[in-house]
Amino acid sequence: MSWQGQGAGISIIKLKDKTKSFGDRNAPKPVIQTIDGNMSFRQNITDLTVDTGKNNPGAIGIDYISNNFGSLWNVLIRSGDGQGKVGLDMSRQWAGPCLIKNVQINGFDYGIVTKNLEYGPTFEEITLQQQKVAGILNDGNTLAIRKLQSKNSVPVIQNQAPAGMIIVIDGNFQGGAAKASAIENNGYLYARNINTSGYKSAIHHKETIVSGTSVSEYVSDKIYNLFDSPMRSLNLPIEETPVFEDKNLANWMAFSPQWYGETDSLQDALNSGKSTIYFPFGTYFSHDKKVFKVPASVRRIVGFSSIVNGGGIVFRVEQNSDKPLIIEQFGYGVTIEHASPRTVVIQHGGYEYKDFPKSGKLFLEDVGVSLRINYPHQVWARQLNVETLDAARTKIENKGGTLWILGLKTEGKGSVINTTKGGKTEVLGTLIYPVHDFTAQEKQEAAFISNNSSQSLIYSVSAYGENKNYDIQVEETRNGVKRQLLSKDFPGRMPLFVGYK
Repeated sequence: MSWQGQGAGISIIKLKDKTKSFGDRNAPKPVIQTIDGNMSFRQNITDLTVDTGKNNPGAIGIDYISNNFGSLWNVLIRSGDGQGKVGLDMSRQWAGPCLIKNVQINGFDYGIVTKNLEYGPTFEEITLQQQKVAGILNDGNTLAIRKLQSKNSVPVIQNQAPAGMIIVIDGNFQGGAAKASAIENNGYLYARNINTSGYKSAIHHKETIVSGTSVSEYVSDKIYNLFDSPMRSLNLPIEETPVFEDKNLANWMAFSPQWYGETDSLQDALNSGKSTIYFPFGTYFSHDKKVFKVPASVRRIVGFSSIVNGGGIVFRVEQNSDKPLIIEQFGYGVTIEHASPRTVVIQHGGYEYKDFPKSGKLFLEDVGVSLRINYPHQVWARQLNVETLDAARTKIENKGGTLWILGLKTEGKGSVINTTKGGKTEVLGTLIYPVHDFTAQEKQEAAFISNNSSQSLIYSVSAYGENKNYDIQVEETRNGVKRQLLSKDFPGRMPLFVGYK
């Protein structure tokens, strides 16, 4: 499902004031609800406001789950009078992996509620205001959060379950009550670059109030390492994902094949000089894996949740430009060949990607892709889902690149990330989910491998069964010396692993 408005201040879905069926806070109901299960794929809600009206204490703004990829972005959820149970409820089985970005929530008892052990949603650019109990309540899940803004007297985050894990960086929490801490943690917590005002402290971990109202870096539990390393994260430089919107529809060109399987006209559309090329929602077909060259004049290619069957299509980026190219909203059937220094952004869907020696910066948001970084490139990924359910193979290769990930979820056997040739890899959540039975040989391949390279890792593991997990979590080699961190020696939650000089 894709539900798109014209903007949060323009498209407003409002619940009638004092609606009888929304009057019981002990039996709350949502205004919008996505489908159930762990196959709730590609649930997208964007560019709108949900208003729960007044005198509706049992209202939930949006009850949202999506799996593998799906996004809630550019959305305002508000209560007309502050009443209501939850703004964004993600407590059903099973939320994530998905991306919640540029979302503001005003009012309610709780701004966001998450639950269950799986599957690790990712949050970025979240604003919480005027909650009555807490901004975020997490009961067991693993959350990756960046750029969280809060104006509240109540706690911003309550991480209440011992197995729950919060990774939060770049937070600004204002307006706190003098008797409260901004973060109340009973599980695992990694916090970095957090500033608060009004609160007695930034963090209350279990029975301990951590002194200070700001946090440079805090790890609630043991920091793991195999060699001498700085006992802090890599803290790689973070760049924001480029955005582009051309509101002049005269600069938009539709790809409208003359028949099912006709693709020649796609190159004509790309060569039209228009800034935005789009596929009207539908199912497309390509007999062969045909290559289409994307000129510098194209700034954005939008699939509107379309899929391409057959051999699929290839967008080859050869021309350079100082203007990023954005490719978004394709379910599957699209490959990007990044053959120029031009920055490329890939969003919202399932893709294949190939780099070249001259590839420029790459930004990934809410995508499923097996990533191969074969050259010293820079990659920033937010909500990255990689699955190898058909065979045991490495999910991500980083050969000399710089890879920053906010929210990684994997399924299947084979190494998660292999970092070599001096590469740098930083993982900030969320979930490693091996799923299948491992052979004795497969169990000997580590989840994370680093050979004379650098990595810092924060993540959770959900493994249900003796043979459904890696025997080795991390394998690091320095100057010919190999060391391993075994699964039996860590508790299923990696508060922070450091492996760099």
